[in-house]
Amino acid sequence: MKRFWLHVVFPVALIATFLLTACVPAPTPAAPPPEATPVPVESPTAAPTAAPAAAKTVTITFFEEPDSLNPYNTDMWFAANVIDLFLVGLWRFDDQVRPSLEMAAEFPTVENGGLSEDSLTLTIKLRPEALWSDGVPVTADDFVFTYNMVMDEANTFITRYPYDTYIESVTALDDHTLQIVMSEPFVAWASGFFSLLPILPKHILEPIYEAEGTLDNAEWNRNPTVGNGPFILKEWKAASHLILEANPNYWRGRPRLDQIFIRIVPDTEAQMAAIKAGDTDIGVFLSAADKPTIDALDNVRMVSVPSGYMEVWFFNLNPNTSHPALQDVRVRKAIVMAVDRQQIIDQLFYGLYEIPRTYWYDNAKYNDPTLEPIPYDPQQAKALLDEAGWVDSNGDGVRDKDGVELVLRYSTTAGNELRETTQVVVQQMLAEVGVKVEIVNYSYDTIWNSYGDDGPIATGQYDIAEWSDGAYDYPDPNTPYFLCDQVPTDENPDGLNWYGCVPELDELFRKQATTADENERIRIFHRIARIMQDQVIWMGLRTDPDLWSLSTRLQNVRLSGADPFWNAYEWDVSP
Repeated sequence: MKRFWLHVVFPVALIATFLLTACVPAPTPAAPPPEATPVPVESPTAAPTAAPAAAKTVTITFFEEPDSLNPYNTDMWFAANVIDLFLVGLWRFDDQVRPSLEMAAEFPTVENGGLSEDSLTLTIKLRPEALWSDGVPVTADDFVFTYNMVMDEANTFITRYPYDTYIESVTALDDHTLQIVMSEPFVAWASGFFSLLPILPKHILEPIYEAEGTLDNAEWNRNPTVGNGPFILKEWKAASHLILEANPNYWRGRPRLDQIFIRIVPDTEAQMAAIKAGDTDIGVFLSAADKPTIDALDNVRMVSVPSGYMEVWFFNLNPNTSHPALQDVRVRKAIVMAVDRQQIIDQLFYGLYEIPRTYWYDNAKYNDPTLEPIPYDPQQAKALLDEAGWVDSNGDGVRDKDGVELVLRYSTTAGNELRETTQVVVQQMLAEVGVKVEIVNYSYDTIWNSYGDDGPIATGQYDIAEWSDGAYDYPDPNTPYFLCDQVPTDENPDGLNWYGCVPELDELFRKQATTADENERIRIFHRIARIMQDQVIWMGLRTDPDLWSLSTRLQNVRLSGADPFWNAYEWDVSP
């Protein structure tokens, strides 16, 4: 899971103009690229801190700093991309979303004996030449250790899913043969087991665990000087930069670059300044609003990568923490119908995005083509609110019922100017139908805290929450976000469902995860999408492909929507 937060500079002074500007038709969207077949492949505001001199250095800007570099302790996209550079699992997903082998010597199939006929057992041959950066061999014991750490409640990890749900055992048959036995067939195993989340070095972390009984305080979590990826962390200076150097013990051989320098900048305005000045090679999380600026630069190009993500709203459905009005589907539908999403796309993003049909917009075959987004219709929104009994009984402009005012907390990441602009626009749109919005935002370093750490979203301190999100196991459509047993509680603070339990969805999500017949699985996802819309579990604001800026001096950079930096070992720069 990657819950994203983006900062895009947009003048708040433009809000009034935005509200007064008539909608213009969006251009006809281009057809999405065909979905790749998952066939495994083998691939050979002080002045900014300057990147240290090196023969070959690539500079990347980050406008948010990683919170941890232990992959099981973080839910942050920026952290995940740094982790991808120094830590790998069985395989990654390339720019065609196909498995690219890393620690696995071959991709397990029924034909090669790696996947049992009953789909319950994976027998994975590991690469015997693979080493940790300190020269210690990578073995099956590292995978067993990682599994044991994930399952140990002494470790405060983000989640134990899907290991706790579908794995019966993880065993080292020998140093280079790993066996995973599932309790029931799990069709998303290729992205769910030791791939998008890699492995931990047993020889480094086991002594810490034995001494302290937990990995929570391990120095390696923030200073992982040992890894098995193409680069290795050399330095992390808070609020300034991270430096990763080429790992000579990487199994493919030393990368072509000498180092990667990640500069931490305060916001996207500072990132754009660096892009214009040629002080960065890779700019991250641009928006369509940046396209004219990038197009005007001679030495930079913008790249769009489908990633399975969308800018979305989630409604708090937990009756213990949400506004009582949100327990009525008519109210949720009215809120969606009162928001002119197309106007937001046209005015803020030049009409270059779309309103998503379903939660699986970028997974074409799982995206029900017969399902249309809930339309913008403020008059129907008023009728639904009236029908639900929410009326303005005291004439103050805000609807109420049984003495409760219809005032909703709308939360997102503080300092994200584009999202904050959207909030103000939505605030005005909902006021037109008698719904008052209170904007309650949280800083990026607290909003994603877990339930156990009193995270504001995890503990339900919101009614509507906005961020960019998608399927947890992308490119597979599986996600645990809507499972009932993923709702965190005081007794079980681990969990990814911060929205509420819908039993009908829970049943279907569990069924699809064990349905091997692809056509039947597609039908299940179409039913899920229909229920999610009928029950108004979420709202898709706009599609959100990853937009990057790349310097023209870069060579061999092929960005992936699942593992963006999957081929960093091949990156190069022109002389």
